[in-house]
Amino acid sequence: MWFRVRETLVGGRTNMAPKPQDACALPREKKMARPRTTEPRSRQLNLRFTVNELETIGKRAHALGMKPVHFGRTVLLGPNSVTQGRTEPANNMSRLIHAQLARLGNNLNQMVRHLHQTGDPLPADLEPLLNDIRRIITRLSE
Repeated sequence: MWFRVRETLVGGRTNMAPKPQDACALPREKKMARPRTTEPRSRQLNLRFTVNELETIGKRAHALGMKPVHFGRTVLLGPNSVTQGRTEPANNMSRLIHAQLARLGNNLNQMVRHLHQTGDPLPADLEPLLNDIRRIITRLSE
């Protein structure tokens, strides 16, 4: 947004810049909003659970990589669509490895994004690290 500073026009009249309090009346740049759905979710179905039941639902949803509300909607509306999420790791060790790999992937993503923004070269120790991660993923998928 810009304002013109006071300038004198031919004939002695002056053209003043808008006052700061008038800035909100200026036209704004249009932003793209989320498109409206053809069928909005405007109705509710309220259910009550015990603490243990809610924890079980949360665990099952987390194992599939879903939020509990999306998990519940999927279970209620289509029994075959629940298997579309992630597969649950076989044991506790696999869960821990998957969690650590997710953290590594997040850190690598942030680092590469930073390197692309700044134009810095890739660190020398990045390629061996990526090879180690690929080996671990291959071993887990077997």
